[in-house]
Amino acid sequence: MNCIIIEDEPAAQSILESYISRCTDLRCCNTFADAFSAQAFLDANAVDLIFLDINLPEMSGVSFLRSLVHPPLVIFTTAYPHYAVDGFDLEVVDFLLKPFSFERFYKAVNKAREKFSVRSQTILPAKLSVKSGKRIYQIMVEDIQFIETCGDYVTIFCADKKLVVHGTLKSWEEKLKGSSFLKVHRTTIVNLQKINHLEGNMIQVGDHKLPISEQFKEQLLERMG
Repeated sequence: MNCIIIEDEPAAQSILESYISRCTDLRCCNTFADAFSAQAFLDANAVDLIFLDINLPEMSGVSFLRSLVHPPLVIFTTAYPHYAVDGFDLEVVDFLLKPFSFERFYKAVNKAREKFSVRSQTILPAKLSVKSGKRIYQIMVEDIQFIETCGDYVTIFCADKKLVVHGTLKSWEEKLKGSSFLKVHRTTIVNLQKINHLEGNMIQVGDHKLPISEQFKEQLLERMG
């Protein structure tokens, strides 16, 4: 699961980062000291789980979570037990009261794993309708080689065509979650079934050579292995 930390205390950040590093299926994509910085990241990246402090500068964790239209899974972290009611009202995965042990942290992560597994069981349709220009195309998901973003548009590359579609890479990452697609660069999602080979920080997909970001390379190697 891709996760982020939103926590303004450096010591608490370090503890969470250390705990996350001990869980092989968790990848800490970034750490933020306030909700507004995290929002920009969430707008551009698919995140499965947030470790969210409640007492944050300018906007509380509770207010921030209420502002999200499609929130990922959330585990609240706080030193104040009376906030637990807000957490359950917002259907968060768990509520960690500081200071918490690794064992208590791991129990919360296990709850997140269960919920994530249920979310991931959504069946992806074999065919999608996309509007490009004035036409609406029916494309087979398995025919998509990769998707690149540029501004407010994405380009969908298939073996026989490429379609420019209004939308964000994040929306397509969410749409294709649980399938053979994986983000390999901040601008690119690739169909793992279409990769010819990997060499260094480049992958060959059909006639295209695509760069791999270091932050995604480990996950790519795991999925290819």
